[in-house]
Amino acid sequence: MDAQKQLFEIIKNNIPEQYRLVDVVGELLGLSPDSAYRRIRGEKELSLSELQMLCEKFNLSMDTILNYNSDQRTLFQYTSVNMADPGSYIRYIERLSHSLTGLLTVEDKELFFTAQDIPFYHFLNYTELLFFKLYVWYDILNKEHLSFQDFCDKLDKDRILPVYRQMYRAYMQIPSKEIWTSQTVDTILRLLDFYIETGAFNTKETVFLLLNQLSQLLDTVHGYAKDGYKDGEKKKTVFDLYICSVDLENNFMLTRRENRLACSIKLYTVNSITTDNMALCHETLKWINDLILKSTLISGTSVKEQFRFFQTSKNKIDGLVNKIESMK
Repeated sequence: MDAQKQLFEIIKNNIPEQYRLVDVVGELLGLSPDSAYRRIRGEKELSLSELQMLCEKFNLSMDTILNYNSDQRTLFQYTSVNMADPGSYIRYIERLSHSLTGLLTVEDKELFFTAQDIPFYHFLNYTELLFFKLYVWYDILNKEHLSFQDFCDKLDKDRILPVYRQMYRAYMQIPSKEIWTSQTVDTILRLLDFYIETGAFNTKETVFLLLNQLSQLLDTVHGYAKDGYKDGEKKKTVFDLYICSVDLENNFMLTRRENRLACSIKLYTVNSITTDNMALCHETLKWINDLILKSTLISGTSVKEQFRFFQTSKNKIDGLVNKIESMK
C-alpha cells in the first residue's frame, strides 16, 4: 500500500489548502468520508477504475504511482490534440496550465529549458505571434490549407486567451534556468520566411506585426537577463539565461517540485510528451547541468554578452524585414 499512500500525498500537495483531501477524494470517487479515509490510510486498496480517475483528475502518470522506474522502459503521458476540434486544443492547454499552476503551491520549485526554439511560455504575452505558432502546427498536421488570417478567425479566443494569461502568470512566478544557443531565434524566423514565400499572409502588415512582436519578445527576455529576475525590482523569481555553443538537438522542459521531477519533450511545434520516470528525469537533469557547465551565463552581470547576443538576434529580424520590404 506504500504506492497508494504516496499517491494521496501527491494529491494532497496538489490541491488548495482550503480543501480537505478526504472531501476531494470522496466527491471524485463517489465515496462516503469513511470509505475515502480507508483508501487514504491504505486500509482499502484502490480499484483500477478509481486509480485511473485520480490519475486523470490530477494529471499523474503510472510512473509516479507504481514506481515504474525501469532503465529500459518508460511510460509517457501524451494528449492527442486535433485542431479541427476546438475543444481538443482547449483541453490540452488547460492541462498544461493546471500542471504549471500546480507548481505555485510549493515553495521549492524550478523550471529548466533547453531551447532549440524559443520556449513556448515567452510567446504567451504576444497573441498574434503565439497564434502563428499554432498556425504552423495546424498547417503541418492538416491537409486543409488556410491563410493565417482565416486560421485566426476560426480560433475560440474567448476560451483560449484566459488560459494563456493564467499560464503566463504562473510562468512569471516560477524560477527558471534556460539554455539558448545562437540559433534559438532562427527556428521561428525560418518558419515566418517559409510562410511568407507560400503566401500564407494576406498583407505585409501582418508579417510586420509578427516580427515586431518577436522583437518585443526578445526585448522582454533581455530585460529578464539584465535583472537576473523575471519580476525586476521585486527580485523574487530568478531567471538564469545561458548561451551554449553545443547543438541542443531538441526542446526539453524539466520541472522540479521539491524532490519530484517531470520531463517534457516537444513534438510537432506545439505538442509534447511527458514522463516523471525517475531514471530518465535524473539523467535529463544531469545532462542539463552538464550543458550549463559548457555554457555562458549572460543574465545578471554579463552586460556585454547580453547586448551581443540579443543584438545579433534582432539583426536577424531586421534582415527578414528588409527582405519583405524589397518584395514587390
